[in-house]
Amino acid sequence: MPESLGKLVKRLGVPVVTLIAYGHHINAPFWNQKTRMVRTKATMTRIITREEACTLPVEQINRIINQAFEYDDFAWQRENKIPVLYKDRASGLHKVLYQCPDCRTEYRMDSGGTEIWCNQCGKRWSMSEYGELKALEGETHFAHIPDWYEWEREQVRREVEEGRYSFRGDATVRMLPNSKGFIDFGKAVLTHNMEGFTLEGCHDGASYTLNIPAQSVYACHIEYNYGKYKRDCVDLNTLNDSFWVFPEGDDFSVTKISLATEELFNYKKL
Repeated sequence: MPESLGKLVKRLGVPVVTLIAYGHHINAPFWNQKTRMVRTKATMTRIITREEACTLPVEQINRIINQAFEYDDFAWQRENKIPVLYKDRASGLHKVLYQCPDCRTEYRMDSGGTEIWCNQCGKRWSMSEYGELKALEGETHFAHIPDWYEWEREQVRREVEEGRYSFRGDATVRMLPNSKGFIDFGKAVLTHNMEGFTLEGCHDGASYTLNIPAQSVYACHIEYNYGKYKRDCVDLNTLNDSFWVFPEGDDFSVTKISLATEELFNYKKL
């Protein structure tokens, strides 16, 4: 969460409540949003009183809010023994789990039905009706899906700390200037490295360059298999424009770009 949130709470001097929807990510996960017909529930909790908003230091307010948003839907599913019988429950999971923990190859994962696998080394896992993974042969590595995801984050963090994180690739750009819909903005080159994002393209005969420093963006919006375009994308924003960037080819992961954005921001703060 942005550090300015604590300042806003203190300035407003009002209670803070959270609304946590249990089971929402199990019923329609971000990586495949077809409903699994899982019943969900929501709990509203007051985490900061009016008095605390006025008296607590900003750092403590931020800490309370951040802790309240630490939530694991897969753990909730397992603990409450909620089955998902959807036959394609693992389809799309490779969008999130893009790196094989067995051979450590990136961008060669795939999924379908109730399985996820690595096209590089052939390792396969089955996803149970309770959201747990099990290798068909050999070591499972990660039975709990969020553990795999956090392992990927650790790999990205290491790249950032060693100063070697970098992505560069061709992309198609679409702009969203208003609520009427997208307009094509031509081809571009997207670079994401230790300095942040750079988008270099040409539209209507005029060249443009968009620079977003790493220390200015704590997270980025990504989409999987987005809309009618059926491709993954990264949404880069300025105060006036929204650039929807669709990288081309297969040697990338918008999940990794998202993780790197967060890790770069944290690294630059040090």
